[in-house]
Amino acid sequence: MVDAIVLSAGRASRFGVPKMLLPAGEGHVLLTRVLERAACVVDGRIAVVVGRASQVTRYVVERWVATSGGRRGARVRAVLNRHYRYGQSTSLKAGVRALPDAAGVLVFLADMPALEPKRLEQLREAIQARAPRSVAVAASLQGQVLPPVYLSAQLFPEIQKLRGDQGARAILRAYEERVERVEWGAGPWFADVDDWPTYRHLAQQQGWALEQAVPLPRRPMAQAQAKALVDAALAGREVPWLAPGLLLLPFPDEACWFDLTPPYRGVGGLVMGRANTPEAYLHLLRRAALAALALGV
Repeated sequence: MVDAIVLSAGRASRFGVPKMLLPAGEGHVLLTRVLERAACVVDGRIAVVVGRASQVTRYVVERWVATSGGRRGARVRAVLNRHYRYGQSTSLKAGVRALPDAAGVLVFLADMPALEPKRLEQLREAIQARAPRSVAVAASLQGQVLPPVYLSAQLFPEIQKLRGDQGARAILRAYEERVERVEWGAGPWFADVDDWPTYRHLAQQQGWALEQAVPLPRRPMAQAQAKALVDAALAGREVPWLAPGLLLLPFPDEACWFDLTPPYRGVGGLVMGRANTPEAYLHLLRRAALAALALGV
């Protein structure tokens, strides 16, 4: 039996908004695209590690479980990483601690949503047939180890020693001769959504940008009116950038896109709307992202 971890707790410091919640086709966000693929390829448990925006992310996981039904949904649970700000190592450790009796874990990243079933099946077969001395099985591109990666329980003690914003890469280098590779070749399956241009390209390539949504009304906003809002947003620990020059902010009224005249502190627009519940936040983020894609931002 193969168990899995989906790492979905990162700060998304180069992005701004919780990128794993960006739309990825009708009824999906990036995280649920990865969950769909993980649930199809592994027959064991799936621990989804959440951190930033944990309330909303838990809601997404629970909603996906409820709609998936049957044994597939029952195998999935969210695991909170309270220390996510200290880097990916804390999420990997949290996932392993949630599955202490696993023979190993197949580690997925929530921002790699274009995984292909055929290649994942190749990876699963390699995991099941791996040699006794093998400690890991990984997808690869011309020999370079890339996620998703299967880490055997032999590596769990090494994982618990990790610190900071590093995954298992250093461990895999140390055990390089005992890592089996499954060559996938170049393709969108390795796309890692770290910034808006990457997301925009993938959304266009996968057809997600074509999703129909209720348009956001656009209005001008004087720079003087926007200063306090922008200053407060830029002073926060996690600045809510959606796209370059575009901030996503909560607002008690209906959602609207405000164009700053002129731009202020690198901000050219504000998308504002209700975000007081997980459902409302997801709805606002979806409308904002689809509007930005439609406008070619």
